[in-house]
Amino acid sequence: MSHIFDFGISQEDASIEQMALEIKEGDNLLCISSAGEVPLNLLALNDIKIKAVDISLTQNHLVNLKLNTVRILEPLEAAKFLGFMEASHQQRNIYYKKVFGLLNKKEKLFWNQNSRFIENGIIKAARFEKYINKFNSIALRIIGRNNLHHLFECESLTEQEVLFDKKINSILLKKIFQIAFHPKLYKNRGVASEGLIYSKQRNVADFFFEKFKDFCCSTLAKQNYFLQFTFFNHVIYPEALPDYLSESGISRIRKNYESIDIETISYEQALEKSDEGQFNKFHLSNLGDWMDKGDYAKLLELIYKKSAVLGRINSRFIYYMHPVPDGLTKYFSSEDQLGKMLSKKDKYPFYGLAPIAIDKRQ
Repeated sequence: MSHIFDFGISQEDASIEQMALEIKEGDNLLCISSAGEVPLNLLALNDIKIKAVDISLTQNHLVNLKLNTVRILEPLEAAKFLGFMEASHQQRNIYYKKVFGLLNKKEKLFWNQNSRFIENGIIKAARFEKYINKFNSIALRIIGRNNLHHLFECESLTEQEVLFDKKINSILLKKIFQIAFHPKLYKNRGVASEGLIYSKQRNVADFFFEKFKDFCCSTLAKQNYFLQFTFFNHVIYPEALPDYLSESGISRIRKNYESIDIETISYEQALEKSDEGQFNKFHLSNLGDWMDKGDYAKLLELIYKKSAVLGRINSRFIYYMHPVPDGLTKYFSSEDQLGKMLSKKDKYPFYGLAPIAIDKRQ
């Protein structure tokens, strides 16, 4: 098996989730685990309770590994161990021995069986990251490594946009996108086929290429760990690392790590098990891209049933933005303009955003 989970890094900017969900102290958030960046970054920034769920046990093993890593290692050590920054196999094995003691029995067995992935930087062991990395060397030759380094040295978004138009954008680069994201190649290699059920509603390769300029120009490149990791397979500037790998973030997580509960269960099952009013914030990631219209409508109805009186939802989408079901429009208010505004600030701007305000008082 060439990969042990689908995603090594969650493709979501947690600072955008924070704004879309209006996270505040005392919130109780139900979220998708994915690779852990959303729940861990939000825990690093806020005193809140988080229930992180995923149907993939191995994705949750990864989230628990990241959580326990920051409980025991210092920021740069944690970044090197996980693969955000470069380190030798020997260094990572030393760090692993420190983290190992915090893992449960099943996790210890799993990671021992997959130690070669630990040595190479565990976030690089995922299906998506391995797939994208295959095209990195080609893209780097087309763009030019020096041009990319200059992008990260820019001091303003205007400088980045000028450099992108002059030095990076090209017909040949667009051709690489057409190859990498051709449905026949991308399906199952880059993403599980279930995540592409709505992909025929848009040309995926052209869409990703259009968004690629936003990726390079909408946020300061030197502050964007997604951008740095995508191009160079590691983060160049330590100050760009995720919040849960910062000194302040690690300090807060060490104080509040018991406030996060990670469970291998579906989102719907987590809601069914919850008490009415238990959760007031709901992060759906891009579940809608993986669900048919009827099932997604049922999910929103279940959120309404279980939500606190006042709450918020944020979902992401690449292929299809599900509407609020007719029966919920009295209580769910779509905030499309907020979603469009926030997407312009997103460090990973390939998703659309669909924030929803919940008000059950009516």
